[in-house]
Amino acid sequence: MKKWGSFLVLGIITILMSTPLAYKLVGVVYRNRNLTGEYIPILNGFIHSLMLVGLMIFIAGIALFIKDNK
Repeated sequence: MKKWGSFLVLGIITILMSTPLAYKLVGVVYRNRNLTGEYIPILNGFIHSLMLVGLMIFIAGIALFIKDNK
């Protein structure tokens, strides 16, 4: 598979796995802290940031695909 294909697959996997990864990251980053009222907003921030990273990886794959086909 070409380099662009691996970027496309990695971007899609990152987007699909953003929610479970965010749960784990919140647990790691905010260990031993009481997040009673702030857990959901912090979790949403992690989910959205991981989705943006996945989207950027996917766009990089599309750019490499277009560059290879020219």
